[in-house]
Amino acid sequence: MKILLVDDEPQVLAAWGELLESLGRCEVRTASLGGEAMKVAREWGGPDVLVTDVVMEPMDGFKLRDVLQREFPSMRTVFVSGYDLSSHADRVAGAHVLTKPVDLAQIAAAVGLESASPPVLAAPEGAPALGSTIGPYYLQEFVGRDGAVLEYLAWQQNMSRHVELHVLDSSHAAKPEAVEAFLADARAKASVTHPYLLAVHEAGAADGWNFYSSDLVPGHSLKAYAEAGHKLEDRALVTALRMVAEVSAHFAKQGIARRAIGPEDIIFDSAMRPRLLNVAVAGAPAAKEEKSEVQSVAQSVASVSSPAGPASAAAAALLAADNAEWSLAQQAAVAAKPAVAPKDAGQLGARAAKSKELLEKSKQKQKTRLMVTAGLSFVLLLLGLFAMFRIFSSGSRTIVTKMVKIPAGEFIYQDGEKVKLSDFWIDANEVTIADYKEFLDYLEANPGEAEKLAHPDQPKGKSHVPLDWADNKDLTPPMPGYYTRAVRWKQYKDAPLDVDSPVFNVDWFDAYAYAKWKGRRLPTEQEWEKAARGTDGRKYPWGNDDNTKRVNSGADFNPNPKKGGDIDGYKRWSPVNQPTGDESPFGVHGTAGNVSEWTGSMAPAEDGTGAQVPVIRGGNWGNPEHLITRRRAILDPLQAQDTLGFRTASDQPQK
Repeated sequence: MKILLVDDEPQVLAAWGELLESLGRCEVRTASLGGEAMKVAREWGGPDVLVTDVVMEPMDGFKLRDVLQREFPSMRTVFVSGYDLSSHADRVAGAHVLTKPVDLAQIAAAVGLESASPPVLAAPEGAPALGSTIGPYYLQEFVGRDGAVLEYLAWQQNMSRHVELHVLDSSHAAKPEAVEAFLADARAKASVTHPYLLAVHEAGAADGWNFYSSDLVPGHSLKAYAEAGHKLEDRALVTALRMVAEVSAHFAKQGIARRAIGPEDIIFDSAMRPRLLNVAVAGAPAAKEEKSEVQSVAQSVASVSSPAGPASAAAAALLAADNAEWSLAQQAAVAAKPAVAPKDAGQLGARAAKSKELLEKSKQKQKTRLMVTAGLSFVLLLLGLFAMFRIFSSGSRTIVTKMVKIPAGEFIYQDGEKVKLSDFWIDANEVTIADYKEFLDYLEANPGEAEKLAHPDQPKGKSHVPLDWADNKDLTPPMPGYYTRAVRWKQYKDAPLDVDSPVFNVDWFDAYAYAKWKGRRLPTEQEWEKAARGTDGRKYPWGNDDNTKRVNSGADFNPNPKKGGDIDGYKRWSPVNQPTGDESPFGVHGTAGNVSEWTGSMAPAEDGTGAQVPVIRGGNWGNPEHLITRRRAILDPLQAQDTLGFRTASDQPQK
């Protein structure tokens, strides 16, 4: 086995190399910089395993892995870092992760685990060859087959991402009924949107093959762990039970057909977060015998859990139940939550303190988020886009956000509680991209002001530039960020976007600082609900009728860029004053959809840790649920999403 070790600390490299060489059975080479590592790898013909630190300069471990992975697709990766990589789940996917300081035996175990992985399969005779392309998909690895469907790990060149590509084999492609059944199955899977479920991106035909692509979450199934005799953490197992119960309920509520769910469908990624394979099927939904499903999963949970732990207890209860259904599994998972909470679960200040150390160190090392192009064709595409950018005029705002007064008095809060509030003022619309650009321009012109606007718990050195906002100038030519795209291209992620759209990918500290800069604050969740709902307890801003044409919600979201938006007119984001029907009795717009919103209120996190996190209110373009009473406490203040923005409030009238 050829192992390439990369770290910018010489003593670490020496220790790792000495240990691995002492094991025999492997050849080890080292490098202290990304460029040096690439040279070593190419001269060597490619390593079997890359063991690399993540935070290095000028090339970080993520970019190094991505570049080498394209040249050597069978290479496996072990990331080693002193930082919490949970916010980089998309970059970590498919790799083993170790946290510094590392017991040197852990390195050996990780490499041993990687080397024990099954060899790369050869594509069967008559199937698309590895190294070939189907449309934009470059086939890197043959994963296996499921009946008539061939499964590949592929690189989607026009989107610069790995996907799983499902291809109908040639023996069935000549049968129209088989092709229609294949595409019907893809359509059924694409119709389901749920955060735990692997999404289908697109389906079609190219280069003589019928295909559809889906999310790729490298990892191992619950069934595989059970068969291998591995033990898993209670937290991951309890989350998996809750996940399957939630997804099953979602299928039932939406009236979507599915196949039976088994332990082979539950996948744990490298951070041991569970996801569920897409079990949607074409046809009318039929009643399910849930007991056999539940007990099959419970049996696997029991075999991989600690005997006296909460996951084991939940599994035992399900195995003993006469009426074992997924709703019972949900109850068992909820009951187990307190028992799986970390002992050191803290409050907001403690969480921010941990983040502070991470961000201070990352600033010193200038950690860079990098996107990797998928070859010369993609670079030429970008060159063309930038040539077009020079022709287009810059975008300008048409919406100026104003504040509206919410008069003092009682209103019905949540499920009927009467709450009395004083007068306050709130933004009629969500903060726009144009609004936020003025804030960033101010900080750039007055760098000393950022510290004055920061929340006391904000990690030192944190930037207020949203994720994916700025152009990535580490690429040649630069990769335009979403602000540039909104101004010049008026499109992002295959959906319309302009400067009158809501700002997104902002974390809670960004929203707090912006509000303070404006001389305002974030609304409490009670203020937010009164402004959005009025005083009479209505379900939606406009009344009690569930009219999805009034709101930019996920009711018509479709990951296929050629589809979606057929109900409310928007694929993703809309201008903050559209659709016009999403307006409260007070004239507050966009609370039921477009983007969900940070508030100034804190609540215990829904993951059961006991940590206090900001409350998020309102619906968004990616979620079909748009009840105005919807509230979530699921994100750390440093996390951000493209479905999440904010608006500001004040105790006094504002200009």
